[in-house]
Amino acid sequence: MARATVLQSACIGIIGLIIAFDAGAEPSRPEKVQAALDSWLAERASLEKVTGIAAYISLGDPGPAIEAFAGTIGRSPSDGPVSQDTLFQMGSTSKSFTAAVILKLEAAGTLSLDDTIGRWLSEYPAWQDVSIRRLLNMTSGIPNYSETEAMSRLWVEETQRDLSAEELVRLAYPTSSNKLPVTTGYHYSNTNYILASMIAEKASGKTFRDLVHELVIGPVGLYSTFYESGTYPAPVIRRLAHGHFENPACTDYQPKDCAASWNLPLVGRDVRAMSTSWAQAAGGAVANPRDVNRWMRAVFAGRVVPAKQQGEWLRMISTRTGQPLTGLATEDPRGFSLGLVQAILGPMGAHWFYEGETLGYRTLYVWFAQDDILITVQTNSQPANGMDRLHDAVIAIYEAVKPPASP
Repeated sequence: MARATVLQSACIGIIGLIIAFDAGAEPSRPEKVQAALDSWLAERASLEKVTGIAAYISLGDPGPAIEAFAGTIGRSPSDGPVSQDTLFQMGSTSKSFTAAVILKLEAAGTLSLDDTIGRWLSEYPAWQDVSIRRLLNMTSGIPNYSETEAMSRLWVEETQRDLSAEELVRLAYPTSSNKLPVTTGYHYSNTNYILASMIAEKASGKTFRDLVHELVIGPVGLYSTFYESGTYPAPVIRRLAHGHFENPACTDYQPKDCAASWNLPLVGRDVRAMSTSWAQAAGGAVANPRDVNRWMRAVFAGRVVPAKQQGEWLRMISTRTGQPLTGLATEDPRGFSLGLVQAILGPMGAHWFYEGETLGYRTLYVWFAQDDILITVQTNSQPANGMDRLHDAVIAIYEAVKPPASP
């Protein structure tokens, strides 16, 4: 149920055939990575209520890679091992897909980051002056639909319902009976990315689903990545690990002294077959760690959008002040750009990373730029607040593969 391999990838011809072979890398590296995954799973399985973990580590671009898996895809004795074929929900790591679509449309002259909601979506006059840029860098002040009581009720009571983008936005839009708090500066809100996808559709005349496939999945060759705005087809669901919701915490819009979370009836549920329409452009993609790694390599290497848009993509605002940020410092250690995050990770310094979480899955990547190592890990639960230690797996893997220290 556990396996680590060393791979070297090569694309041949227009179909992008992937060939894997022994790259002659240090034999102990795969063994160390496998040991790191096995150790993490043994320690965290009962605490985070996960059954398996998958990892992909690229050592350069292009370069050899190590692929490793531990555990099983679910809790049943009949569930098989996690493998290269296993998929996980990407969660908010797929916000980068939305940013890429917008930036590609800007490069084509279809829209501008400085366009406002009022220009494209006049049905939301309360937000008419908010720019696309502010949607993508989380400074819009728009409330987060996924923290509302109405969203929790839909998760609990209508698990198979495919929601439209308009229905999701309606959960956050201000009305006489819906007065969620408006924020200033930086505030993480999934509503921003749903609105951005609606603008992309209006400007391009295409569905956001088709835009993701045409502008992201196809051009980069993400053969184990899938995006649907509604329920996924059966062949994709069959490849998904079973994902479990295990978080009894109250939501952001509940009183600080709340006695029970609106989401409490979800605790313990397997969400594998649940409609992911609630996430859509805010985090609804599905992939394996190899494809997440390949995608992020393309993003950071500047292979997705032209140089002008690449500069916009990486331009950060401070998550502390909401103001433009030219670099990180101890007093201001985290920046958010357009669906990307950079932060000072303790003694390891500043790195681009993102952890995306859905109701039953987590995807985390960290790019160690100084060593040109990109590590992606995925697992199958949303644990209780304070219990998520997926980053420990990344650190252990990094320690296993990093270059030896100079004498």
